[in-house]
Amino acid sequence: MKILFSAIKSSKSFEIKQDLIAFSGKFEPINQNLVKCKGKIYGEFEHICDKCGKNIIIKPNLEVDLNLSDGVYKDKENELSDTIEFFDGQIDLDEVLNSEIEAYKSDYFYCDECKILKGE
Repeated sequence: MKILFSAIKSSKSFEIKQDLIAFSGKFEPINQNLVKCKGKIYGEFEHICDKCGKNIIIKPNLEVDLNLSDGVYKDKENELSDTIEFFDGQIDLDEVLNSEIEAYKSDYFYCDECKILKGE
């Protein structure tokens, strides 16, 4: 789903779903080229155990707090912020969701058997 930056003049709610994952929240405009995105990603997806390779189900419950920029974003005073840049005047929510899920997947996940072996 794509939303024009120019269409976000006040707080605006959103919700999208991909397979068994949902992403819902609100946009808050900061200025004409910057929008704050706060929301939650939840549901489930299939992944593999990082130890034995067995298929497992991951159920994320992620809080999302991002800046979405129309064009290049420059941090003020070198503050590190989570910002996604778009260059066509539109926010692509599917891209935001995929990016956050891929970042989440970069963590380690273990099946129940490997958790017991690891002592968790």
